[in-house]
Formats: sequence, C-alpha cells, structure tokens
Amino acid sequence: MKTFSILLISFFCFSFCPPTEKAVDNLSNGYYISVIDHTDRTYHSFIVESRDSANIIFNKYFESELDLGEVDYPITIFNGKRDFYIARVNVFIKSNGERDFKHLSYPSVFDKVSKTNKRNSLSPAIF
Repeated sequence: MKTFSILLISFFCFSFCPPTEKAVDNLSNGYYISVIDHTDRTYHSFIVESRDSANIIFNKYFESELDLGEVDYPITIFNGKRDFYIARVNVFIKSNGERDFKHLSYPSVFDKVSKTNKRNSLSPAIF
C-alpha cells in the first residue's frame, strides 16, 4: 500500500508540475547588440530575432556611415563616439516571459591562422 501511494503521489507531481528546462525548447536564432554611446554616456542592449531589426539598430547609431554585412563572428566597432558590439546568439523565452540568450560557440580564429602560417615552421635565412 505504501508503494502504491508513493507511486500515485509521484505521478501527480510529474503530471502537474512543468519541468524547469521547458524554456530551452523555444530556441531561435537572433542577435545580441550592445551600444555604449560616449557622447551622452548611455548604454543600450538589444536582443532581436531578425537581421532587418539588427540593420535598423545599426543604421540608427551609425547614420549610414557603414553597412552591416554577414555576422559570422562577433563584431566590435569603435569610432570614437560609440562602442558597438553584435553577436549571433540563440534566443529563448524564460518561464517568467522575459527574453534571454545563449552565446554560440565559435571556433578559434587563431587556430586557423597558426595552421596556415608556414613562416613559423621555416628556418631563417643565413647569408
């Protein structure tokens, strides 16, 4: 009888209590953007899911000085007035309804450089 009651209670708890990791299922691709404006000393951060929204934010702060291309790796731009950072992230909605993100894991840039740089493996020329 004890095992039956424990089994019944555990079934009740599992059926009516949602799992805590349910927010991870709602993953979507997006961008994390942070802008530090040194002219008026403000900090803004954005989490957007579309590339058009990222372009609108980029054009707002740089007034068409530059064009935002493909974001393969995180990009940092500093032009003396503004410090702009953009990175691709996985966007998900937390259980309380707020948006949050997880950074993507990028391969190291320096591994590719050191493997392709054959000059390091050559011996110096002696005259």
